[in-house]
This record gives sequence, C-alpha cells and structure tokens, in this order.
Amino acid sequence: MKRLLLSSLLCLMISPTIAGEQIQLYKQYLVGMPKIFLQKIHALEDCSSRYEQGTLCLQEHSLAGEKAQLAFRFLNDRLVSNVLMMPLTDAGKVKKIFHALETQFDLVLIEDGDDKFDILEVSANTFNKNNFTKMVADFENEAYQKRSIKYTFISKDEFAIQSRTARNFSDLFKDAPLKMRAAIYSVGRKDNQVMGTITFIVPGITAAYLDQNPVVEDF
Repeated sequence: MKRLLLSSLLCLMISPTIAGEQIQLYKQYLVGMPKIFLQKIHALEDCSSRYEQGTLCLQEHSLAGEKAQLAFRFLNDRLVSNVLMMPLTDAGKVKKIFHALETQFDLVLIEDGDDKFDILEVSANTFNKNNFTKMVADFENEAYQKRSIKYTFISKDEFAIQSRTARNFSDLFKDAPLKMRAAIYSVGRKDNQVMGTITFIVPGITAAYLDQNPVVEDF
C-alpha cells in the first residue's frame, strides 16, 4: 500500500515535466528522467553497496573545474536527486565550489552538527551588516576547525518569492512550489580525507524518496 501511495505521489510530482514544465535538478538532469535513459547516455555503475539501494554513479565528472563523482538517486526508476562528491585537498576548492553555487542559489542555512545558523532569522534581527558578516564568519571558522559544515541553498527565483513572507528557514519550505530547487553543500571527513558533497534536490520529492529509501550513508 505504501509503495502504491509513493508511486502515485511521484506520478503527480513529475506530471509538470510531462505537461512541459521541466523541473531541473542539476545541469541537464531533470526530475522524472527514466533510469533506463540515463543508463543509455552514461556508463553508470551500481553504487548501492556504498549508498542507498538502486543508486547509480558516474565516476568522471567535474564542477567548477574540479573532478567529482556524480550519483543519481531514483524513486520508482525515475530521477529524484543528483549528488556530487569530491575530495577537497585545499581551501581554494571550497571557495571555488561555493562561488559556483552562489551564482544560481541563495544561502539560507548553515549547520555544524546540531548547531544551526538560520540566515533569514539572524539577518532579520541584526541591523548592522558588519556584525552579521562577523557572526557568519565566526560560525564557519569554528565549524571548519572540526571540518564539518553544511550549507543549504535554494534557487534565487524561489528565494525572492518565498523570502517575502518567510521569517526563518522553516518558513521557506511551507507551501513551497513544486519546482523549488535546493542544493545542500556539506564538507566533512570520510576515510581520513576531507570530502565535499553537493546534493541537488526538489524538497518534496526527496522527502518521498527518503521515506522509501532510508539513508545508509549520508552523502
């Protein structure tokens, strides 16, 4: 029964793509792309043993000139999320990739474990721009010392609309439009190496995916 409900939910969610409104995840990859189509255009490897069941990976990819592994997550054999993973050997890579994200997205949340820096909430209560910048820098510096930080972005167009009524990060996703695109950029340690991970999602669809496919290992 649960699988039938999720199948119906995905059909509803990808119907705009059928009707002509394509929901972009990352580059040319769209919500609802069939797995079989992606397997035809790419030499994909099954990486279920490292991640969720059914995840496929493309080993050779690049973002902002940096080599990365690109992963595809599916719900009922339809694409619901893209994930990029890359080793970060120097601070310059972090800045380059962060800049690439900022060209299309707006930063809305920074996390360091359980500690959260809500961009909307803090900026609304901080009237001095220099003070706000210092607060962000202090939060980031402490997180980077532990080499664990997560940034959440949403697409600039959706941010412009949603932020008019949102008071904090949570409000951004209340009654969010289906086409809202988000990116989550995480920096952390894996196998004694600092890794950067960028996950491109449409929040509502990704929630359905995770309900069916519990995370084995966080990307």
